[in-house]
Amino acid sequence: MDQSGVRVRVEVRPAGVGVGVVAIGGELDHDGVGLLEEAVGSLREQDVHRLLLDLSELTFMDSSGVNAFLRAQRGSRAGGGWVRLANPQPSVLRVIELVGLGEAIPLYPTVGDALAA
Repeated sequence: MDQSGVRVRVEVRPAGVGVGVVAIGGELDHDGVGLLEEAVGSLREQDVHRLLLDLSELTFMDSSGVNAFLRAQRGSRAGGGWVRLANPQPSVLRVIELVGLGEAIPLYPTVGDALAA
């Protein structure tokens, strides 16, 4: 995949047995969704279906990001897991609220809160 023009960073880290944290930073739009989907796919290959998306460094997200989150949730549920969102920046929280994403995917103020839930 050609990564020119991509302004998003995606980092995967373990958070306990069967749980993966995907930290997303920068701007998540059509050009960067592939990186997020690759990260989610790599966790699924390891049989990790409980995903925490850490949004603390994400400064922008458009509908492509919203749809990627929903696809991640569908895939996780199909594997018996879940997706949770944590610590969004105000600009990203506004998008989440406008589209009602928080009603579809649980939203937590911190990563710790999301992991403890």
